Amino acid sequence: MEILRRLAHEEGRCVIVVTHDPEVAEAADQVLRMKDGVLTAA
Repeated sequence: MEILRRLAHEEGRCVIVVTHDPEVAEAADQVLRMKDGVLTAA
């Protein structure tokens, strides 16, 4: 996760991670959730 965070913050890259792990999601700057096939902001 540290490498991905560094890419996003220091290198100005967009990093998209798909996970079911709440600890990984907690490290994100923005979280989107999907319910019944619909993407929503958390």
